[in-house]
Amino acid sequence: MKGFLAQPVSQIMRKPIIFPSDAKASTLLGELRRLNRFEALVESRSKTRIVTLLDLLKVSNPSRTLIGRIARSAIPIASEAPIMEALDLMIVCRSWGLVIKEGEEVLGIVSQYDIVDRLSKMHVISASCGEVMKADVVSVEADDKLSKARSIMRGHDLPYLPVLEDGRLRGGLSIEDLVFNMIQPRESMGREDRSGASSRLWSIKVRSVMDRSPLIVDEDYPASKALERMLARNKRACLIAKDSRLLGILTPREVISHLLKSKPRSEPLIYVIGLPKAGDFVELEEVEAKLKRTLDKIFRQFKPIAEVVVDIKRRKIRGGRTLYGLNARIYRPGKIIALSAEGWYLSEAIDNLCRKLNKIRSRERKQPRRKALF
Repeated sequence: MKGFLAQPVSQIMRKPIIFPSDAKASTLLGELRRLNRFEALVESRSKTRIVTLLDLLKVSNPSRTLIGRIARSAIPIASEAPIMEALDLMIVCRSWGLVIKEGEEVLGIVSQYDIVDRLSKMHVISASCGEVMKADVVSVEADDKLSKARSIMRGHDLPYLPVLEDGRLRGGLSIEDLVFNMIQPRESMGREDRSGASSRLWSIKVRSVMDRSPLIVDEDYPASKALERMLARNKRACLIAKDSRLLGILTPREVISHLLKSKPRSEPLIYVIGLPKAGDFVELEEVEAKLKRTLDKIFRQFKPIAEVVVDIKRRKIRGGRTLYGLNARIYRPGKIIALSAEGWYLSEAIDNLCRKLNKIRSRERKQPRRKALF
């Protein structure tokens, strides 16, 4: 498994669905349903954005809503970054998928489901469901209204809810049950009918649309086999129960969190992409050392930082000099800080980047009461 997790994330990326920001949510819903996808990328002039089925829960009238209004910023990752770091970033930033980029070019996308699907086929997870599952489970009652389930999914960012009745497990409710069946309006409905129909639909009880045959296993069942069955049956979760009593839940998020327990958490990883392969090696060593010293100071002052990616590009060559452009991305939980710098010579570009980092650090020291940028 270590060999797989050390592979570059580009090895498992797939081609994303891309929609213009002025497309209607109803069009996106139809395409996600046809392709059995959880997410799509949204074209934007400034930055790449993403829409998931969870974002579509915000929509009341998909035939009128533009997806640009509900899209969120996509979390980028370099194509050379190892799969383990993709897992780390997904958990730290609470993201279901990452966009794989080379500079400003979008190469593909990778999701929690993509990685877990590959792992399930490799049969490398030796733990039981009881060791991997989340025990503190958010659930709904069979007689709750669908509006309550919708609110819980949106508030907790959950694609699946167990359904209980009198303390016993009775079924499950997936994000697809709500998005595809409840939000998407029927073509036969007129505009005046849709608002009233939508209100009535959300008043329906959960038991009316829940999955009455969820995937259920016991605590001792192998987690790898549970994942394999879950994906084969196209389920969003595997429920762990005993005598109809819910004990826990297993989703890709729990599997990823379990894998990350074995990763050392001493300090963030730094990726420097695009360093010249030839030239003054003494200068290259000095450049890397200076960058590391500056970032070490940032790490001590601002925590937690999950990952730093510095992408080096040659902009132009003139008179024996090379103009280097640097794009740095610093990842924190739910936040990405982006910085850029240029210089005629690599050392000059690194100096300029380090000055920007130190300015931010100094400014935050002088204003301790303000929220830190890192």
